[in-house]
Parts: sequence; structure tokens; C-alpha cells
Amino acid sequence: MKVYLAPQQGLTDWIFRESFYEHLGQFDKSFAPFIRVQNGEFYRPSQCNDILPQHNTFQKPVPQFLGNDAESFKRFEDLCLEQQYSEVNINMGCPFVKVVNKGMGAGMLAHPDKVAGFLQSVFATTKLDISVKCRLGQENVTEFEPLIPIFNEFPILEMILHPRVAKQMYKGEVDREAFARYAPMLKHPVCYNGDIETIADIERIQAMAPQITAIMIGRGILKHPFLLADIQKQELTHTEKVNRLKSFHLSLIERCKEKYAGDLNLLRRLEELWEYHSEGFEDGRKILKQVKKCNTLAKYEVVLFKVIDDLI
Repeated sequence: MKVYLAPQQGLTDWIFRESFYEHLGQFDKSFAPFIRVQNGEFYRPSQCNDILPQHNTFQKPVPQFLGNDAESFKRFEDLCLEQQYSEVNINMGCPFVKVVNKGMGAGMLAHPDKVAGFLQSVFATTKLDISVKCRLGQENVTEFEPLIPIFNEFPILEMILHPRVAKQMYKGEVDREAFARYAPMLKHPVCYNGDIETIADIERIQAMAPQITAIMIGRGILKHPFLLADIQKQELTHTEKVNRLKSFHLSLIERCKEKYAGDLNLLRRLEELWEYHSEGFEDGRKILKQVKKCNTLAKYEVVLFKVIDDLI
């Protein structure tokens, strides 16, 4: 069973990935947050920086495309080939309203004809291996049913399914029953993504869908940074965990200094991660309050070294 790192905009960028790989462990694959391309132009050119070789020294990620037309994908493909990537991912799962309303991400799923036309144009000329990450629909999981024969027409490397619909965002329950029903209907290798936080979650998914070849974890890793070590059956002592978590956070700080100007911008970025940490550790909410009160990096570092020993 392979384990992948999910792409999360503003969280699992090169700063997180490099720090995590250096101190906490390496995934079988990591997927970079999406690069949005519209009408053949990069929506935010700065998103392209995340896949540059100098930012990915431990493991090259899989770049992710967010868009809905062949011209835009070609622009994205040219960038990836220039940076010597051979595998990419197409995002058909982003649930955010502004994306969905543009007919991108999960906004494509309600239009099987558009999905078919887009994939036909892409696979007609691409030089890349392509996986697809998607939800099961916009409003209802049954929207996935007419998409299955369309996906099966194309040489997709892997289907990564998050069994929610777009209107749920990241709330409510994942529909594991729908996943188990639809996954065997796909002729491609299938990866499960969604609400994996414990070994028991993984075992439950494997029991329901034994044919899956991989799992993808996002928020679960942000909440429980040693979940990957648990999956890989690493037996870490308390001291090892403390030292690794400290080193991870120090690396985050040093890499954030390369990207962010001023303490406040850097601290807001670190605060986002603690929003997730706070859910995975005992007394995490109290620590988050302390982090939010920090207005200088020096104060944050005092809090960091004070709390980590007692966190694990």
C-alpha cells in the first residue's frame, strides 16, 4: 500500500514538504498544490515556483493542474516538461465556490460531455503520465456514475477519489460506501483520499475496498505529524519524536524566511499549521491561543520550545 501526501493550497507547499521529508519521513509520492491556468495563462505565476528543482531537493512532487481547457493544459505541460517532470495530476476535486463556478475543479463533474472533450484533447497530444484527482460530484455522489465510462476510455495513470461532493467542502462524512461501490468500476489503479487520521481508518478502507493501491493523506498529516511513521511501523521513542518535531518546526521557520518578508507574514503561515496541530495534540487549543498571541518570531520560538516537550 503506497502512501501519498495530498496537495493543500498554502499548506503543503515546498516549505512544508522539504521540512517534513528532512525530519519526519518521506511519502511514496507527494502532490504539489494546484497551478491554476485559465485561457492559456497562469492565474498566479508565483504558483509555478513551488515545483522548481531548487525547492524540491528531497523528492520531486507531482505537479497539479487546475483548469478546464486544452490550451491551458498545454501551457501547464510545457512548464512541467521544461522542469523535467514526467507525471502530473489533473484537479477535478477542488470544491471552492469561486473555482466551481468557473467550471474548474469539482465544477467539471456535473458536465460529463465537457470532461470527455477535455480529456480527449489532452490525451491526444500529451507527453506526460496523467492521474486524475476528483470528488464524486457537485451535489450528489450519483453524478459520478456517468463519468466512469468516460474515465475508462483514457490511459489515466491513477484515479484518486475523495468520496465527498463539492457542496460538502470538507465538512460532513466521507461516503466510503460510495467509494467502495464505484472504485471497482474503474479500470485504473485507484487511490483513496479523505479523512484518514489513524491506522484504524486505513484498515477500514482496505476492508471495504481491498483493490485500492494507495492512500492519500492531507489534513491527517497536519494534525498528526507522526502518522506516516506509524504507518511505516517506525518505533520512535518520546525523545526521538520531540527532537524530530522541533527540527521540523525550525526548518519550517528557516524556509519561511526565504519566502515571507517580516515576522507577521511568517507567523500567519505558521499559525495555519497550528490550526491543524491543535486538533491532533492534547491541549492543542491552548497552544494555538499562545501561538496567535505571538507578534514576533522571537516570541514564537519561545512558545515553540516550551510546548513541544509536553506536546507528545
